[in-house]
Amino acid sequence: MWMRRQLIEGIRWRTRTGAPWCDVPERYGPWDRVYDLFRRWQRDGSGARIVTHFQAEAGAKGLIT
Repeated sequence: MWMRRQLIEGIRWRTRTGAPWCDVPERYGPWDRVYDLFRRWQRDGSGARIVTHFQAEAGAKGLIT
């Protein structure tokens, strides 16, 4: 069983590199499971909430100009 943390790291790897989903390294779990989590978060708005949260945190610390 793959830990959610591994799948999240797979999403981060893919968005950082811009590589195709099928190239996500196996250490992050099967690429289709990583993609499924990403799509679920996109559909239910979780992804947008995560980004907004981190942007607000960085803005409060003066890290965004």
